[in-house]
Amino acid sequence: MNCLAFRRQLLVDPQARQADLQAHAAQCAPCARALQRALVFEASLKAALLMYEADGDSTQHEDEADDSSDADPSRSRDCATGL
Repeated sequence: MNCLAFRRQLLVDPQARQADLQAHAAQCAPCARALQRALVFEASLKAALLMYEADGDSTQHEDEADDSSDADPSRSRDCATGL
């Protein structure tokens, strides 16, 4: 495998554990660094998506709670009296 083929495969799937990818990274320092950068980027992207999902779930539940009091007038509070 040459560097160009390695970089192309790295763009497709940086977490691929193909033997030829691993062998090339073991003998080519620039490609090994590119692999490390790609893996770090993938990990930070995954963390950001997990954080977004967790934040999105809590925001959705808060919105649902706010909407439930609007649907039933007997459950809503009067702003002037606090009842």
